[in-house]
Amino acid sequence: MSNIEQYIGGRQLAPRDARRIARSLNGQHVSRQIRGSQIDIETDIAIDKIQNATLATGAGMAAVVTVAQAQQSMELLAPAASGRLALIADNHAFDVADTLAGLRCRLRRI
Repeated sequence: MSNIEQYIGGRQLAPRDARRIARSLNGQHVSRQIRGSQIDIETDIAIDKIQNATLATGAGMAAVVTVAQAQQSMELLAPAASGRLALIADNHAFDVADTLAGLRCRLRRI
């Protein structure tokens, strides 16, 4: 603590009051540090969530493209099966979208 004593209207602050002020100021300083740390932690969590959602979305999009390319090549081999192949590819895309939606819901709870 500082040895500087506060001056109040021509009289010196009582030692008891000076200690109360010092404790109050120290408590406020600690509270500010705790709040700052909590904000830093929340920011790190938000960044991690964004990075994970981006990674999962990219993987989902790549999977949909892979299936779409396979669908196109198989349609060249059997044009009569194009409707069935499209159904399977669409179901895959819906499953990927559903998985990503579930991930977003779980990330919100973390």
